[in-house]
Amino acid sequence: MISLVQLLMEIQSTPKAIFMAGPAGAGKTFTLNKLGVKGFTMINVDEDYEKLLKKELGKEDFASMSPEELSQAAKLMGQARASTKEKETQAISTLQNIIIDGTGAASKPLLKKKQELENLGYKTFMIMIYVSPMTSLKRNVERGRSLPTSAVLNSWKGLVSNIDLYKQEFGDNIVIVNNDPEDVDKSFDPEKIQQLFPMPVGKPKTPEELAKSKAEKEKTNQEIKSLIDIEQQFDTFDEAKQKVNNFVK
Repeated sequence: MISLVQLLMEIQSTPKAIFMAGPAGAGKTFTLNKLGVKGFTMINVDEDYEKLLKKELGKEDFASMSPEELSQAAKLMGQARASTKEKETQAISTLQNIIIDGTGAASKPLLKKKQELENLGYKTFMIMIYVSPMTSLKRNVERGRSLPTSAVLNSWKGLVSNIDLYKQEFGDNIVIVNNDPEDVDKSFDPEKIQQLFPMPVGKPKTPEELAKSKAEKEKTNQEIKSLIDIEQQFDTFDEAKQKVNNFVK
């Protein structure tokens, strides 16, 4: 029969993994610091990517890049992913507590990683940060490395469409925090967005490519309009902090 001391030692030695999920400009770093989570190794591809962009291109803002620079930036992302994967592998091999920072837009790789970590003995948790599309777009252009408008919207759509799935998979181990400002603009007007947040000029496209791109954009816009109408349920900050503290202690 296991003793109380052995049980406490087992609980204390159980490694923990927190998945951060949120679109561009959600304020994940700000929220994480406010929640007071410490002692975790951060796994974030953006950190390595920003260093590579500064080193190789001398800039981070995609909107100011030429088509050739955008092509090079895409290749640099591959390098950043490789170095981040190496850091993650090292952290997991030594059973460190980790935070995996991402958007949550793609559920399959995230849930696969969740299962892999749990198979290794990790306990898992998700902190999801929600903001409206216009908040995401506005904050995106205010930061040093702004993403293309289409990437921001696709990220938002992917995350919000996965909310119910993540609730099901993480059970009690998930908090969803609304990080919209008090004067949030909850509208979604594609024409207005195109005027306020123009896309960078990429390589010339064929008529077929243009038609495909237009159809995909219209489909994304319709899906976002439908998702905005869903009334989401959020944790208050105090509730989120309590649940996170209970998980990390």
